[in-house]
Amino acid sequence: MADEQNQGRDRRTRDAYRTLAERMTSIHISRFSELPRIELYLDQLLSLVDDELSFMRLPDEGPLVTGSMVNNYVKRHVVPAPVKHRYTRRHVCYVVCVCLFKRVLSIEQVTRLIRHVEEENLDLRHTYDELCAALECALAEQFAVGPDFVAPAVEPVIDLRDANGEKVDSPLDRTIEAAVVSLAAKIYVEQVLALGEVAAAGQPGAHVDSDSHAAATTPPAVTTVK
Repeated sequence: MADEQNQGRDRRTRDAYRTLAERMTSIHISRFSELPRIELYLDQLLSLVDDELSFMRLPDEGPLVTGSMVNNYVKRHVVPAPVKHRYTRRHVCYVVCVCLFKRVLSIEQVTRLIRHVEEENLDLRHTYDELCAALECALAEQFAVGPDFVAPAVEPVIDLRDANGEKVDSPLDRTIEAAVVSLAAKIYVEQVLALGEVAAAGQPGAHVDSDSHAAATTPPAVTTVK
């Protein structure tokens, strides 16, 4: 009887991992051009960022970002202050980056990393898109285990450009790459451990957010600012 229970749990774990791996190897984080072009209120910003990062949420974990968090980031000058309580795509990029890196770094370290990016006069749109692509690649590498999955052929490399589009020769690219790889590894460990807990409890599967990227195609309702 015990053997049958163990076999059932192992089967549930394998099935849950397959579902998780399929999801995590096909994650898409909205690029700058895919973010809403109109200004957002705080609740819309929170909804958008939470949707974008839902792939790393753990079972029973609360919101990945709250209004008090954003206000704190603004007070710390980690995130630019909103204009008349409204947030642009630039704010979304900052908040997404802070929420991502805060998973593996302290808020002080995240602040220093963002300061370095600003001091290098890097193009925000390009840097953000590079970060998203590198994280998707790093996650695919972590979760592409087994005969059913093929690891990506490219490495999670960051190509830094300044505001004029010129390539920036800086050790910052390696620093960001290392942070991205560390983040992907932590997400992998957290999600796989959560699978084991779910299987042990006899539940049919782990946290799977099939809409993990609805934000890329259906952003939260917004109000046009005239």
